[in-house]
Amino acid sequence: MKWLAALLTLMAGPLAAEDLIIATGGHYPPYIFAPGTPDAIGLDKDIVDEICDRGGFTCTWVDLPMDNIFERLAAGEVDIVTGGFGYSVERDAIVDFTCPYVRSGEDSGDFIARTPEVDLVNARIGVLVGSLYESAMRKANREVITYPTEEAALAALASGDIDVVFGSHNAWRQVQDTPGFFDVGDYPTFSGGSVLGVAETAPELLTTLDDILADMSADGTLSRLQVQWLGEDQGDVIAQCQNLDALT
Repeated sequence: MKWLAALLTLMAGPLAAEDLIIATGGHYPPYIFAPGTPDAIGLDKDIVDEICDRGGFTCTWVDLPMDNIFERLAAGEVDIVTGGFGYSVERDAIVDFTCPYVRSGEDSGDFIARTPEVDLVNARIGVLVGSLYESAMRKANREVITYPTEEAALAALASGDIDVVFGSHNAWRQVQDTPGFFDVGDYPTFSGGSVLGVAETAPELLTTLDDILADMSADGTLSRLQVQWLGEDQGDVIAQCQNLDALT
């Protein structure tokens, strides 16, 4: 596992103050493509690269499993978690978050099925492990089966192992032109916006990230990146961030 080798190498000695380990949680377009490889691109890759440049940080990227990425952040094994992660009260209980750099993020998900008529109440629903999609379905008391990637969940749907996938809009885009797949509705994920995660033991880093994001938002850098990757400009989003408590 490449991410483990990289992480062990970085943890072999104490990190200098200007060194940061940036962790992603898997392929999640348009926020992150090809994580853990030299070909990684996406909105979050560009945002964090800009933060590292402006802050004078030396940043190393690793890709971690989704099911415990926030626990590893809380334990101090990495410094920043990124990749389209949405704010949630449950995540905020163990780590801290910057102001949202995308106002609502993916605040809803798509139900994908092999038939246009499916019983969403009693269906076996496949979700990305550790995601807000999983959290939303568990809160709705649905039968949930978790998968390490949305691609794996879609493969399980294709083979008949599950009845529905509840996932990102990108999951639907992957199969919308494939015969036999249907978008059968959406449901809120209760995302408070796309954020960067940091450990609760690193308040100075959190303040630095928020300050740099504020500068990027004020000078139009965030708007440019939003247009490039999301196709929309949300304006000076950080100036609109009053208090993360409001997201609850």
